[in-house]
Amino acid sequence: MKRELLDNGNIWQKRDGRWIGMVRYKDEFGVAQRKSFSSKKKKTLQAKMTEYVKNFNEQVTNSDKAREPLKESMKNWLRVYKFPEVERTTYDRYECTAEHQIYPYIWNKLVGDVTPADIKKLLTKHMNKGYAFTTSKKAYSLLKMFFKQLYQEGAIPNNPMAIIDMTKKDNYLASQNKESKPQCDLVVVFTDDELEKIKAEAFKRFANGKPVYQQSAAYFLMLNTGLRAGELCGII
Repeated sequence: MKRELLDNGNIWQKRDGRWIGMVRYKDEFGVAQRKSFSSKKKKTLQAKMTEYVKNFNEQVTNSDKAREPLKESMKNWLRVYKFPEVERTTYDRYECTAEHQIYPYIWNKLVGDVTPADIKKLLTKHMNKGYAFTTSKKAYSLLKMFFKQLYQEGAIPNNPMAIIDMTKKDNYLASQNKESKPQCDLVVVFTDDELEKIKAEAFKRFANGKPVYQQSAAYFLMLNTGLRAGELCGII
């Protein structure tokens, strides 16, 4: 049951001059309770009670967040917090990651009930289904941002991502019977025939003799030397 305030507090002064205040509320079991305050000064007492009511309402709000299904909570978080602060392409990627790599696995779990074991199961399923390492890591990073903010706001007592590390890339790929190769091993080397075809295309001319491509020689220089566009511009 949801905790709720029954009033914003009452104040009175005792015969000895002290000020007394009391706030009534219902606890999570629906039982009426009260919180008492006292102070020599009325202003000080009012400040204490105002702070208590503020904190009470914040705790109720945060408690409500913890009882929301993860899908509903994360969608709201993306709209409220991420949409204004990131580029649209980044926001679209966040939504796509959540829709395909997160919601299908723990969408109906209440935010406050998600455990580290749930996160590990999600990542393991990604691995077993053959998801690319980068795809799974995007889901991991998004969950990390989401739960970190909820924890900092006090909406959840524990952050399930605090003790979860992303699986090392080599181990991730090994479980899929794939090899993690250095980037240098992935460089494509053209054959002599392919180079001749590229050269022929680069220096192609229209029927009137005008070159099809304005910088044919530059393109072929980059192909043969491995120069980047920026490096070539620096030479020119």
